[in-house]
Amino acid sequence: MSRDKFAAMKSLKIRQATVADVIPLSELIRRTIRVSNSKDYDQKSIDRLCTIFEPEPVTKRIENELILLCFMGTELVGTVGLRDDYLRSMFVDPEYQGRGLGKMLDVRIEEEARQRAIPEMMLHSSLTAREFYLALGYEFVEFQTYPEGPFVLMRKPLL
Repeated sequence: MSRDKFAAMKSLKIRQATVADVIPLSELIRRTIRVSNSKDYDQKSIDRLCTIFEPEPVTKRIENELILLCFMGTELVGTVGLRDDYLRSMFVDPEYQGRGLGKMLDVRIEEEARQRAIPEMMLHSSLTAREFYLALGYEFVEFQTYPEGPFVLMRKPLL
């Protein structure tokens, strides 16, 4: 790891989201969907996905599940959620992808799941992120189709 990359990683902070984070969180997720998922999903699917992550639905998620935010300095660069045994909504700003932030968020949310005695994590991966999750040890379960497009159901034993 280069010194610059190491220094940047040392400045990372993770904390739980609050309702005050709704706007930047919603913007991060929708920007990431539009940039990162455009090669695997048509515009209609991307628009539907972005609707799910507008401020009002994101507020409800913050109120009803654990959502962690990752900051580099004061800039929001990533997020991941946990609801019951589901890893939900992991997104890393496209400018910061490929730097280990997603893996770090996964490790952190899996630690939280183990503390809650959750034996297995499930997730619905975008087609775009499937290989990323396979590299983290998640296993393919099945393809599923929703109005927002095709997704991949995956699982990972924890305990």
